[in-house]
Amino acid sequence: MVLDLDLFRSDKGHDPAKVKRNQELRFKDVALVDTVIEQDVEWRRCRFNADNFNKLKNLCSKEIGEKMKKKEPVGDEGEAVPAEVAGDLLGVKSEDLKKLTVNQIKKVRGLIEDAVVENEKKLGEAEVKRNTALREVGNHLHESVPVSNDEDENKVERTFGDCEKKLKYSHVDLIVMIDGMNGEKGAVVS
Repeated sequence: MVLDLDLFRSDKGHDPAKVKRNQELRFKDVALVDTVIEQDVEWRRCRFNADNFNKLKNLCSKEIGEKMKKKEPVGDEGEAVPAEVAGDLLGVKSEDLKKLTVNQIKKVRGLIEDAVVENEKKLGEAEVKRNTALREVGNHLHESVPVSNDEDENKVERTFGDCEKKLKYSHVDLIVMIDGMNGEKGAVVS
């Protein structure tokens, strides 16, 4: 079972230093925690961009619909998209799209779809890296656990039963002990 991602997010009220300290106590690589944090920030940024790209695609469709309803001219196929719009897709507003023709808005939507594909690649890579590093981070240690690099210093919490007596029983003896068979009836039947 892996740790919750919120434990790595300081903006959610948790302390990533505790997870780093836990890794130190386990004698594991502390850089894994930094990797999880970095890739999670990248994943969240890409997820935010993906949501904004979807909003922009919907905004483009809405503007095209309004322009078609008003029977505005479609414009030339060869019309280029203004550089300020093409250069800053995430900053495009409704007012910016109102200044463009229908064909230009369609080209903007095509640019947005290309940006979505690129963003999805980054999102997938960040998610894979984050989850791979997250699986390697150990769970929290209890306060009673001794800090040691091997199991030689572990303490015995409790024992049950008679640990000194080690008897080995045959499978027939074990079946008789649990009343798993009746040998006398079996002999009569056969």
